[in-house]
Amino acid sequence: MKKHYYLLSAALLLSGAAHAQLGTELFFSEYNEGAHVTGTNYGGATPSNGNERAIEIYNPTNNTVNLNPYSIRRYSNGSATVVEEEKLFRSNTTQQAVGANTLTARSTFVIASGQATLPDIVNKANQFSALYQAATTPTVIVGGGTVYFNGDDAMALVRYPSGTAGQGQGVIIDIIGVIGTQPAPSGTGGTGNWSGTNPADGTPAVYVSSANQSIVRRPSVSGGTRVNPAAATYNIANEWMMYSTAFNGTGGTSNPGGQLYNQAGQHNDYVGPFGVYQATISSTLAKFDANVSVYPNPAHGTATVEIKDAKVGTVTVINNLGQRISAQSKGVGQEKIELNISGLKAGLYFVQILSADGQSGIYKELVVQ
Repeated sequence: MKKHYYLLSAALLLSGAAHAQLGTELFFSEYNEGAHVTGTNYGGATPSNGNERAIEIYNPTNNTVNLNPYSIRRYSNGSATVVEEEKLFRSNTTQQAVGANTLTARSTFVIASGQATLPDIVNKANQFSALYQAATTPTVIVGGGTVYFNGDDAMALVRYPSGTAGQGQGVIIDIIGVIGTQPAPSGTGGTGNWSGTNPADGTPAVYVSSANQSIVRRPSVSGGTRVNPAAATYNIANEWMMYSTAFNGTGGTSNPGGQLYNQAGQHNDYVGPFGVYQATISSTLAKFDANVSVYPNPAHGTATVEIKDAKVGTVTVINNLGQRISAQSKGVGQEKIELNISGLKAGLYFVQILSADGQSGIYKELVVQ
């Protein structure tokens, strides 16, 4: 039997299923974004700065996972490029290391805003995000203030095959929202958010939103969203459930003090399989990936795929609606392929590169201006 290898240099495009990893890789399990007012005390030691936010990551495997290769990214306000990125790093409010930088089997890791005051967030946090635009702290890869997200910011969980976050190219292993798209104001609260309902929640269906709510991953979800979803059809309620909201009823009065965060730090409802952590990427595939580059990035008009010491069969540019343009390689091992992207709208695309023998495939991110 032939072995087929695929490397996810930006996102998995072969399958959009959230269950693709079957409990073998970390994924986002809780997301908390509220409507808190600056200067109001919601039960913390000091008045809030309005940044009572946290995001949780779950380890659905039977192994302890080293967190050094991982980061989280924020694509703010519809950006197609990373605005902030921070390493996963067990730390206190002053960015000092706390314990081993690992995540034990079947447990969670909570990253809180560096200005959070609520006890249910502060007491469960394993890491406090750097202050906004604090570019020189130990955790920061790009910008700073990753967990200062609003409901219209796409979030990504990333793993670096190099073993160290920020070194080399990261692999997106989970996404909340849609990268490159800013949702329009809609639904409860009237703020930009990804929202929707799911019949599984009963009648009337529960409104799920990325703004002003505490939401958790549905119990059956066992792996991350690796394909950047199509904005036109994205429904956050398909994979997420609301357990508390800052609004009294749909479209009702804001009540930030009534929003709960008490499920942070555990994902006990998970019913998916517990697998073996996949710690390595095939060396064959890693070499193939290293020998293919796409530039310039961002690009306008044309983009070049440069191939060194690798035999490529096809190159395809795909957007998040499944539209594509393709080019055929000569398969000679040393060549440059020019892609005419002048007809593409500005935004985030993925370049699929398949080997000549069909056994290896990689995906690279391309931003079209």
